[in-house]
Amino acid sequence: MKHISHARTGPFKSRPVLQLLSAFLLAGSLAACSTTGSSGGSNAPATASGEDITAQSVDQQALAATIKKTFLTDIPVSDLDPVVADAMAAASKPLTPEQNELFKTCLQQSSCDTGRGSLTVAIALENSNSFASIMRGEATAQALAYPQVKKIVYNNANGDVAAVLANLRSLVAQKVDIIVTDPVFGGAIASALQQAKQAGVTVVTYNTPLPGDVASSVSAQVPLALCDLYTEGAQTLVDELGNGKTFALYTGIPGNSNAAAWQPCAKKVLEDAGWTQITEGFTQWTAQGAAQAANALLASGQQPDAIIYDDTTDDFLKPYIADRKTPPAFLSDVMTHSWFTTVQQAKDAGINPKSWLASSHVWFPRFGVTAGIKIREGHQVPAEVPVRVPVVTTDSVMDINSPEIPSRVPASSLLTPEQMNLALAAP
Repeated sequence: MKHISHARTGPFKSRPVLQLLSAFLLAGSLAACSTTGSSGGSNAPATASGEDITAQSVDQQALAATIKKTFLTDIPVSDLDPVVADAMAAASKPLTPEQNELFKTCLQQSSCDTGRGSLTVAIALENSNSFASIMRGEATAQALAYPQVKKIVYNNANGDVAAVLANLRSLVAQKVDIIVTDPVFGGAIASALQQAKQAGVTVVTYNTPLPGDVASSVSAQVPLALCDLYTEGAQTLVDELGNGKTFALYTGIPGNSNAAAWQPCAKKVLEDAGWTQITEGFTQWTAQGAAQAANALLASGQQPDAIIYDDTTDDFLKPYIADRKTPPAFLSDVMTHSWFTTVQQAKDAGINPKSWLASSHVWFPRFGVTAGIKIREGHQVPAEVPVRVPVVTTDSVMDINSPEIPSRVPASSLLTPEQMNLALAAP
């Protein structure tokens, strides 16, 4: 899945909004000033320049609306790193009828030709679930926005590291120009990433932060600032619930780089406040896995004060609704729209769960596509563009839910409801 890295709003008592937005600006400015980024060079020959979609070239109201939908709060364009701002600009342009037809066609195939441009963009997925399906749709929509893109190629490793390595090497053999991928297996795929870069392929990773010794294996990375997110999220739990409480940690695949980035940060805050971890679990980031983990927790008789999981926590809340009991507090950086329905069911049952979430970063592939195209076009892109996503209360964003949006879609996708359905139904 996942699992992607963010101005802050929400219930943080220790950091007011202006201070948080200043931190966002500082992170973007530092990244923009990096001198270690790639501008193409021998490993990324610049293509003939196509339309350069920038934050200055699009409708400003549409751009502002896209940013708010993305981050679940208003953020000035000037506070965003240029790569992030330009990616948001491309995302703010609705697909034309012709592009929408291409979107449908592309999602039904392992590759598709746009009939224009010269670049081949490979979207290499490492997991198979609804999150990955929407990521594929987000990346496809972003690629179609650029006239430079001639061909889009897909592959999916279905959560198997050997398949990830094989798929990346296959893309190198196909001589694609750009590979964008969420490196959930981190250092385990470093050799394939390095091979791609040495072959002249522009490799951009997004969402999951790469280990420091692997970062040089790619042309650029746009990671979710996971440590920041969970540091502040955990502090919110302490502020709201007090010291000396208990917590449970859950993630998808054992040993994934996503959890390796956020769990130590959350644990440090909680343990410094006298909290105790009573259990942990793995779900493979699937609905079945989450249900099994929730049932195992219930059967154990353990009752943590908070559950922290890097995916939607619906199945952990449902037993408490059925028993009319007060649930733990919840913290996640990914909630699907079904979460809002489950929370409403809890409220209807007289239960008001405490929960915090971050916009699900399902849209991070868009940053990867934009960064890759910029590099191939000869533009300077920092070696790392960390993106900070705010943590907000569930109650503050209940209004983003809609019956038109499939319940499995992470909040908040930038696709239209029709595009979401097409992405979920794609083979």
